[in-house]
Amino acid sequence: MATTPNAAARIQAVLQRIPDNPVEGAHALVDAAAGDYALTVLRLADLEWTAIAGDPAQADQSRLAALECGAGPLVDHGVTCGHTAIVCAPSTSEAPLDVLRQAAVWLELLTHTSATSDDLHALSDEADVLRMVAKQILTAQHLDQVLLSISNQTLRMLESDICGVFLLEGDELRMRSCTGHRVVTTSRLRMRRGQGVAGLVLETGEVAKVDSYLHDSTISSDFMSLAKQESTRSALAVPLFGHGTIIGVLEVWRRRYSLFSDRDVSRLVALADLASIAIENGRLYDSQRTTVEELDATRVSLEWQLGLLNRSAQLQQQLLDIVLANSAVAGAVARILGTELGCEVAIAAADGDIEAAYPRTLDATSLIDRALGEAGNLPQRATRIRLDTDRSIWAHPVIAADNQYGAVFLRGDDSSAELMSIACGQAAMVCSLGHMQQRAASAARAEALDQLLWDLLDGTNEQRAAARTRCHQMGVRLRGAHRVVYGVLDNLDALAAREGWNTSSIDALRRQVLDGIRNCISPATPTLSGLRGNWIVALAPISDRDRARTLLDTFGDIVHKAHPDLSASWGISTPCTDPATYTTAFTEAKTANAAARRLGTVSLYDELGIVRLLLGSGNSPDFQAFINEITRPLSDYDATHDGALLQTLRAFFDANCSQKDAAHRLYVHPKTLAYRLDLIRKLTGLDLSQHADRMRADLALRLLEVSETISQPPRPGP
Repeated sequence: MATTPNAAARIQAVLQRIPDNPVEGAHALVDAAAGDYALTVLRLADLEWTAIAGDPAQADQSRLAALECGAGPLVDHGVTCGHTAIVCAPSTSEAPLDVLRQAAVWLELLTHTSATSDDLHALSDEADVLRMVAKQILTAQHLDQVLLSISNQTLRMLESDICGVFLLEGDELRMRSCTGHRVVTTSRLRMRRGQGVAGLVLETGEVAKVDSYLHDSTISSDFMSLAKQESTRSALAVPLFGHGTIIGVLEVWRRRYSLFSDRDVSRLVALADLASIAIENGRLYDSQRTTVEELDATRVSLEWQLGLLNRSAQLQQQLLDIVLANSAVAGAVARILGTELGCEVAIAAADGDIEAAYPRTLDATSLIDRALGEAGNLPQRATRIRLDTDRSIWAHPVIAADNQYGAVFLRGDDSSAELMSIACGQAAMVCSLGHMQQRAASAARAEALDQLLWDLLDGTNEQRAAARTRCHQMGVRLRGAHRVVYGVLDNLDALAAREGWNTSSIDALRRQVLDGIRNCISPATPTLSGLRGNWIVALAPISDRDRARTLLDTFGDIVHKAHPDLSASWGISTPCTDPATYTTAFTEAKTANAAARRLGTVSLYDELGIVRLLLGSGNSPDFQAFINEITRPLSDYDATHDGALLQTLRAFFDANCSQKDAAHRLYVHPKTLAYRLDLIRKLTGLDLSQHADRMRADLALRLLEVSETISQPPRPGP
């Protein structure tokens, strides 16, 4: 059939136009040739020809393949150009091949133009999407918000089913954000280098792509079971870089069979670059936010601590003022704590007695019992006992110089627990200072009294006079009869060597003995007492001999209580009423002590008799003191009563202690003699029925006669 001018003109007219797309142009060609030619326009895609206009039955793949090579049955009525083919129906003769070739070229150009336009539109759309994604990613502040935004936008832009963001923690990748997963394990994935796709990226630092996850040999099999649960088919992962090093991996998975194109890779890389920036920003923001929060918390804490310190400093100053005022510490401390803190206060002594309580109506015993519990022991350290309600008891020991003097107890609300704890410790410290102040004052007084004692007993005349004045100033009463007690810790050095004691242990034992003597009450409390080495000296207000013996026995018990193996010897002087004669009494006490050490018994100087003549201190025996002790009371009586007691005593001894013979010698009645002898007993304390007392009296009379003979001036010569 011959080509008609009308069909060619119509086709040429179509070729002069530019339709919106190749399909529209193909249909225009088919419509223009209708009635003259039965045209079919085909398009090659994925190695297969498909009719885009005309009769689909013309899509004979083998004939079209031959036509591409310029052979086959379609050569006379079909043409090709690139991926476009135009075929006339087989019944058509003398097909207009030249016009069809022009039409094929025209369609191919339309196809390339359309594809280029589509690419431009796609790139423009992709740029818009990237801008939007960048804005959403970069405007996120919190790191978790950033990671979630990255996951969502990547999942949408890559048309994937699962998206995850891994961050590097040490040598391990940890899934920090995951979207689209079915199994919880996926959101908690951890991978080391070489494990899975992300581990491969971490190991190589390059993009990793897997087209068939379950059959790809380039990845490890660590997560194959998880891939089956998630129905994973393909995966694409790219590294996240920060400051030139890998900080994580961005990965997407698809559950359908598909290939990730180069454009997909470039898109994911671009998103990864944005994600890296956003992650760094998020971390920086979180770090700054954390720093700000920490600074704010620190500010609040410091303000609170400053307020607490100011409050506690004010309270401490008030408590210290109590010590400086030298007032009753326990009561003042309880009152200040109770009024300032609005709490209940109880202060207990070491033996558990209540020293102070606030308010006055407080049942301090029940409070302390609640704090002590079943054991009933005072606390050895700061303690807090929580009660059933929102209240607590705070307890703190009162300790000074390693000795516990008691404890402070507070009961109050838990709302001010820190202040209560501090205040309880401060109160205990102030009570400790009060005890130390009292102890220091006592020690200073004891030291001063100790020096006064030694000045009175062994000082010069000036020192003794000054000591008597100081005693009066310090309230030490030296009136009345006093005896000087002199003791020696005989075996202390040997005991210390046996036990391996050091100097501190020895001094502690000496002080323990001295404290016991100072605290002695019965039969009398020493007016003064002191320690010098192993010597113990005391000034006891005792005149009676029996009480003097009892006092020495009490001192012996004190020594035994200090240490069972410690022994001491004691000597006690005669009573003296004049402090100026204390030096003589001191000598007597030492003489009595010497007798006790030799005789092994408690020794009173006024019971030594002639023994003191042998043990008296110095180079000569104490003859005059011995004489005066017996004869002075008698001579004084004779002088004031015109008596004859000395004469009677002498006559009694000359009559061989026979009252009848003595009365005969004195020319007095025997009853008169008996009366005189009883008077002698009362004045001297001698029992003339005892041999020892008769011997003392006889020797005193004979020494008196010798001393009077020596003191008489020689008679003048004839």
